[in-house]
Amino acid sequence: MRAFARSLCRNKDLADDIVQDACLKAWAARERFISGAPMRPWLFRIIRNLHTGHQRKAWRASSLAPEDAETTLTTPGAQEWTCDFQVMQDALRHLPEKQREALITVLAAGFSYEEAAGIIGCSEGTVKSRVSRGREALVALMTKTPGKPSESRIKLQAAPANPLEELLAIHLSGAIPPETELPARAA
Repeated sequence: MRAFARSLCRNKDLADDIVQDACLKAWAARERFISGAPMRPWLFRIIRNLHTGHQRKAWRASSLAPEDAETTLTTPGAQEWTCDFQVMQDALRHLPEKQREALITVLAAGFSYEEAAGIIGCSEGTVKSRVSRGREALVALMTKTPGKPSESRIKLQAAPANPLEELLAIHLSGAIPPETELPARAA
């Protein structure tokens, strides 16, 4: 079987892989083998079919040098963005409720200022102001720079664990008009 596979493949490693796959396929299909029939032609047909299937797929594949694979197929060790996201979530939890609500509605949910004003129940200018002050406060909380913005503007409060859950709660409470459709949540 190995000699036949090597004559087809002209590659020792590929031939061994095909023989192994052929043995597995033959074992899985042993109930379809006709008793008393010669086994050798049946096994060689399986090998030939596997080789043909491999050839059909192989033209689409490109070989990758081991040196290139080492640099291409690796992920950088430090994944700072996950840590940054957690810091941002923690800081968002500490914003005043009105600023957090405006930030979530405009930035996380993707509503325009006008739509957010209708959802929150205030003027468009107030939403813009809350988003602006909320951004400043969020940056200050994330970077922990004292005095910017003033401590009187950042009053630490308990907040829901997930800001998007808060938006959903606002929607379900009826504060968002039924004709307003929430944007799809990004994965």
